[in-house]
Amino acid sequence: MSAEYPAEYSTKELSKRTWPDFEKLFLKQGVVGDGWWCWCMHHHVSSYLLPENQQPRTRAGRAVRNHRQKAELVEKGCAHGVLVYAKGEPIGWCQYGPREELPRVDHTQKYRGLVPEDGKEMLYRITCFVVDKQHRRRGVASIALNAALEAIRKKGGGLVEAYPVSKTDQGSNYMYCGTVRMFEKAGFKTIAPLVTGRTATVVMRRTI
Repeated sequence: MSAEYPAEYSTKELSKRTWPDFEKLFLKQGVVGDGWWCWCMHHHVSSYLLPENQQPRTRAGRAVRNHRQKAELVEKGCAHGVLVYAKGEPIGWCQYGPREELPRVDHTQKYRGLVPEDGKEMLYRITCFVVDKQHRRRGVASIALNAALEAIRKKGGGLVEAYPVSKTDQGSNYMYCGTVRMFEKAGFKTIAPLVTGRTATVVMRRTI
């Protein structure tokens, strides 16, 4: 498998060197959905009930806190993802990482019966996508996904898990986990439902 994409796009891994590009993308308030305040920190948090994980009341307050915490994780090498560029400008993002780095789903009731049984393979998770509104519906998320899968393969591969949206009537901000169709095209299979309601998600997996 190789990450192939149109010539006008390129990808880079998140690192201390590319952190300024990540900031540039996520600071586009009103352009990248809820990314400007979340900074893709949600899946790094095991439980919001813990005192150290208590969130500020406002999105502006959360933006400051999450921005700082994300920067700290990147500095420690504990945050992974792929940035997509168009003409040198960061316009897309896909977050991935090992289970230990993105533990949030482990602490949800519906997931507990879905934990892989043998535990022999490395478990990676793909959790979040951000795409600049001016570049949506052009396959940017798929480019980011394929680049993330390639990055996982280069790290030795394993079982890759995602939680895409199967249906929603709440708009694009609720589709930050990607769509079932996109993951199916990348070789993922649906394992079970995860979240039900107006925005429904499923657990999908494939091995690399």
